[in-house]
Amino acid sequence: MTILAGIVRDLPVQALELCGVTWSGEFLWYSESFTGQITAVDAVTGARSREIACDDIRADLTTMDGYLVQVVGERRDLRMLSPETGAVVAEFANPRPGHTLTGLEACRDGLWLGYADLKVLDLRDSSDFHLIDCVAVRRPPAGVTVSDGYLVYSDHGGSMLTVVDTATRREQVSVRVWGKPSGLTWDGSLIWYCDQATLQLRAVELPGFQRS
Repeated sequence: MTILAGIVRDLPVQALELCGVTWSGEFLWYSESFTGQITAVDAVTGARSREIACDDIRADLTTMDGYLVQVVGERRDLRMLSPETGAVVAEFANPRPGHTLTGLEACRDGLWLGYADLKVLDLRDSSDFHLIDCVAVRRPPAGVTVSDGYLVYSDHGGSMLTVVDTATRREQVSVRVWGKPSGLTWDGSLIWYCDQATLQLRAVELPGFQRS
């Protein structure tokens, strides 16, 4: 089933190539590859709060253990950064070398990674990145986010967000959205996505993701 989602909120941002977005519990952070910057903004007003440099930004962004984790470089590796100083805390190799890592979301169960070329969502242990689970999906994921029992991934070319039930491994509903969605995050109330077409952060409500 496919439905059309209405936009709950739009936040225009200063960006030319939006890549990733994540919710820190206080701010929305978004990454932009043209300038190599990761920026924190207020989710209501859009006011900029903080900015850190990150070279070679390529795809999605998440928060893990209080740090930012960004997909970087030609190999699509993972770089962990301090949100206060921008200092590089650690860097990890792409767990699937040679494959196109696009989506990224940390959660209590581990780290979800989406691979556009393989059309899979991997759940990996956040300490050593061993594979815990792998869910095949129908469309190439551009971004991924998660709540209790559900995954959502974005399809950039198809302008879709798809909800996946992790227990049954079945895609529950596909939601058509405006623009070209890439990175995704959930702030406890709304799903936010990077719209590469209009250079905005956009928020929608989806089935299965209830307001807290």
